Amino acid sequence: MIAKPLSDITEADLRLLIDEKVPEGKQIEYKRELPEGGDKGTINFLRAVTAFANTQGGELIYGINAVDGIPTAISALSITSGDLILQRFENLCRDGVQPRLAGVQYRLVPIVGGGTVLVVRIQKSWSAPHRVTALNHAQFYGRNSAGAYQLDVAELRQAFTLSDAVIERIRTFRANRLLALGNGESPVPLKEGALIVLHVVPLQSMTSDIRIDISSNPGGVQNLRPMGASGWNNRINLDGRLTFRNVSDGRSYGYAQLFRNGIIETVLVEEGRDGSKIIPSQAYEQYILEALRSYFPALNDLEISTPAYLFLSLLGVKDYRFAISHGGGQSERDNILLPEIMVGQWSDSPQQIMHPAFDMVWNAFGFDRSLNYNDAGKWVGQG
Repeated sequence: MIAKPLSDITEADLRLLIDEKVPEGKQIEYKRELPEGGDKGTINFLRAVTAFANTQGGELIYGINAVDGIPTAISALSITSGDLILQRFENLCRDGVQPRLAGVQYRLVPIVGGGTVLVVRIQKSWSAPHRVTALNHAQFYGRNSAGAYQLDVAELRQAFTLSDAVIERIRTFRANRLLALGNGESPVPLKEGALIVLHVVPLQSMTSDIRIDISSNPGGVQNLRPMGASGWNNRINLDGRLTFRNVSDGRSYGYAQLFRNGIIETVLVEEGRDGSKIIPSQAYEQYILEALRSYFPALNDLEISTPAYLFLSLLGVKDYRFAISHGGGQSERDNILLPEIMVGQWSDSPQQIMHPAFDMVWNAFGFDRSLNYNDAGKWVGQG
């Protein structure tokens, strides 16, 4: 794969693949032309993307000529409407694959002299194996150095087992961490109050034996912003590296823990205002967005790959009021545990990623949606 955010890929990166004769392999494939519009083109496209998703992820590059798997030249595509092509591919991944294939991203790279090259980046999926179901095809594919191939029974059994195991590991990790926090077990003593908890879980952290060097990249790992903090301390601990808000009376308002496998846990204490149990509807969203803007670049610098999954949890919020300028509602539940949200690239916008989760939190307090987003879906902080 090209080792940079998809949005930053340029013609120079594509020409470097050619100059260095980077061969097709388990994570890259070149195509001179876009898949044809008929049934054959549909199956070929879905075979390629599901094979990547079911294996290690990778990139499918349309607009590069290759001979025996070695790229030889850019063969720029003449595309009348890039939006229509991307819409077609997105519809195929949504409707022609089971389970639905997420984590597929697209980049149209303009070429000097005219035309474009389309880079399709497919993330390794935690809900694999995916089956091509379009046109009653009903086949599973994997990928090796020679390209896509049909999975046999033994490989399918292994893929299903691995998928279930990864899902269970992620869920167990989150459950255990929330249980520990509920029991007052945290890397730094916390103030009393409701807890807003955010986990960033890279899939790589759960499917490999990766162990990051917590003493390297000091600028990145030491600047993992605890939610709501303008300043913080940091130290190495048994789990990895900890940054935490300044302590008063021996207790802190929050921290960010970077685990040695690349997972981040960040916690914010809301103890209420003026004796009232209040969750500030605008401020807490702002704190989360600011934190993610520091976490994504840090994980990218540490060479932790995407996809990753975000889990937002609110603990001990029963009878807390969700405060907005013209009133507020109360939660009927003590704990609000939201489903995962996928991060396809570290360059993705935290505002867009968190929008569905923020809406669900507002739902829990009796509102239709987050009032901090305008009608265009932009976070403007009007709660």
